[in-house]
Amino acid sequence: MVFKSKIFNRVLLTGSFIVTLFIIAKLSGVLQYAFVPLAGNEPTIKRKSFIFMTNILPYEKFKMIAYNQNNLDYPQGAYVQRLIGTENDVILIENGDLYVNGILIDEFNVKHSYKIDRGYVNDLLSKGTEESEIFQIDDNYFITQLNDKELNDNFFHERFINPNTNQDIRKIYHKDWSADNFGPVRVPSGKLFFLGDNRNASLDSRYLGFVDEKDAVGRVFYPKN
Repeated sequence: MVFKSKIFNRVLLTGSFIVTLFIIAKLSGVLQYAFVPLAGNEPTIKRKSFIFMTNILPYEKFKMIAYNQNNLDYPQGAYVQRLIGTENDVILIENGDLYVNGILIDEFNVKHSYKIDRGYVNDLLSKGTEESEIFQIDDNYFITQLNDKELNDNFFHERFINPNTNQDIRKIYHKDWSADNFGPVRVPSGKLFFLGDNRNASLDSRYLGFVDEKDAVGRVFYPKN
């Protein structure tokens, strides 16, 4: 009985130590986790999944970073998106393609808007795509978000570029820009520019404006990005 009691006390002490370390790490920001309810960063971060972050890794450009969103016109709180631009970077989106300082940035498996036919819709639905992710535009065609790996040449598909000025973007930048034709704009001193990987389904710096450097709170290390 004495031997079992010693083992129990050691297990209890070890468990208490681990819990204490976890609490300290959580409070200090060394280890953070969050539930992501939306699809703004798919396919990198799946909707309704958990992510893990830390504030001890550098806030490196082109990594997923969490920041506090303070634009009062939109829901406030912690947002997670890809850090695209830092001080003095020039951001340009041209027909959906992203350029940073004149260089095409295409190494991420991002989603874009595609016009597809009814057969493609049925194929996507059979593979688990939700109906709410597909928008009908006329009797024969639909709009949805796809990445390169999801494209199926057995069905009709073509990139869809919305030509219309987005009024929410115009309110922030005072330019007749859209989500797919945006900029060029230079990131001001002390500011950051973020984009979601699901480019036409993300509430990011195109609509929210620039983010203060001090509002960055953590870098995502899981899932890998």
